[in-house]
Amino acid sequence: MEWLSLEEKEPALEVTLHVFRVKRKNRSGVETFVADSSWRSGPKGAGRAVEGDLRSFLLSTYLKPLRDAEMEMAAGRSSRLSQLLLNHPALKGQDQPSTPPVPETGKPLQPPATLVGIMKTAEGWIQSSDSLTQAKRQLNDDYLKNLSTGPASLQGEITIGRNADLKAILEKLELWLNSSLTPDERLRHGLGLNNLLFMAAELLLLSETTEAGLPLLLVEEPEAHLHPQLQLRLMEFLEAKTAGDSGVQVIVTTHSPTLSAKANIENLTLLAAGRAFPLAANQTKLSPGDYRFLRRFLDATKANLFFARGVVIVEGDAENILLPVFAELLGRSFTRHGVSVVNVGHRGLFRYARVFQRADGKEPPIRVACVSDRDIPTDESKTYVLPKKKGPKFTSDFGATKLKTHLAALIKYDGGVVQTFVSPEWTLEHDIALGGFARELHTAIAIAKELKNFSGELTVDETAQIVTAAETEYDAFAAQKNAREIAAFVYQPLYEKEASKAEVAQIFAERLAKSGHDEAALRANLPAHVLSTIDYVTSLQPAP
Repeated sequence: MEWLSLEEKEPALEVTLHVFRVKRKNRSGVETFVADSSWRSGPKGAGRAVEGDLRSFLLSTYLKPLRDAEMEMAAGRSSRLSQLLLNHPALKGQDQPSTPPVPETGKPLQPPATLVGIMKTAEGWIQSSDSLTQAKRQLNDDYLKNLSTGPASLQGEITIGRNADLKAILEKLELWLNSSLTPDERLRHGLGLNNLLFMAAELLLLSETTEAGLPLLLVEEPEAHLHPQLQLRLMEFLEAKTAGDSGVQVIVTTHSPTLSAKANIENLTLLAAGRAFPLAANQTKLSPGDYRFLRRFLDATKANLFFARGVVIVEGDAENILLPVFAELLGRSFTRHGVSVVNVGHRGLFRYARVFQRADGKEPPIRVACVSDRDIPTDESKTYVLPKKKGPKFTSDFGATKLKTHLAALIKYDGGVVQTFVSPEWTLEHDIALGGFARELHTAIAIAKELKNFSGELTVDETAQIVTAAETEYDAFAAQKNAREIAAFVYQPLYEKEASKAEVAQIFAERLAKSGHDEAALRANLPAHVLSTIDYVTSLQPAP
């Protein structure tokens, strides 16, 4: 207890390492520089010195970055494999000499019980082999005897190069990969699989050690050279090895959405701007139901949100396709600003957004925008939208109070870095038509409708004919109607599922990008919630 800091809610061990470059004289009187270090506990190293058993618990092994994992597992003096095996409990006592058991009639000769005994026995057999005996005799009789002077002649001995101690034996071993289909064939693999072999060897020691302390494996960027399926297997393996009472802890740093999505979200820690934000249950505003939901539905695509500087959470394909295009045309590229768009595909916006809302209010500097439809059909859509049997349906059914309550429900989980941007009227597509791009959207819908009923690709001429017919139809209708009626007319095919919203968004985005509209025209005609979303997540100002 005397080493713990008690200033926070929970006692914590804080350790500070001070290292100084000190000039000293060696025994010869020559000045040299040495590193003088001290370990102290407490805030800023103001507490007791960390020495003895406590310091031994904090010991760690630094493994230099792997450039050639195959070489790391090769035989050689002080090889990593020999160090791992030397400390493995299964090799306890293997450094003791032993002799072969007495041979039994009719049974094969059994080796000695220890590795040192096996090596000593093998060394004796090698030295007594006919070939080496003959070579040694010839060396001594024909050469060294003739070079000797005095009564004692020179004698040569042929032995194994180093003493047969356990360390020397283990340094002759190497670890390599093969296949269960070809167990005796040495296969060549890439750096990724060899890295897995290296990690497995390290975990072998950590998981089997019986010494007191905290077995801890630190892995940096394990996704390098691993395809997604192996990344998934690696995360499953690491979680299995740390489960239960194994005593092994693993800390992994990663930029891989695949690894992040596979890990239990409660075990993740988000790092941003030099700060750590644990996602454990008592650290965020996620509810127990949110954690269960995210464990089911958080995949590699959605896990991009962990690595973004800004996040846009959307409900459908249209927003997922169009918002990055709008941002690019407005000079606020999502890729340049580090913004990820996460398509949750349903009304689960805030389950993902609450990842960034902290229980202590100290939130990461990552702006999170939720884009939601108001989902109130306009009165002009009554010609094709059926009314509800009970309750309000259309805009005119909502009084000021009901509308305020409806909108408040859409933004009730806002707070901190999370803000929700709601479409002004109905849906994104409807409000795009209402804003000023009704003609362009109507044309895109016409092309998408044709593609839905067409098995191949449209030719340039066929597309031009569809565009001409759609523009003629639109112009005739728009000449007699107001903007709200036009928007309802344009949106009707999408409401009735005559065309794919995703395909319409793709076509509309491509045609809009080629139209040459400048930023001023886009800002004058795009829905307000679209502009607010883009401005919010690409702002250079820190998140509130």
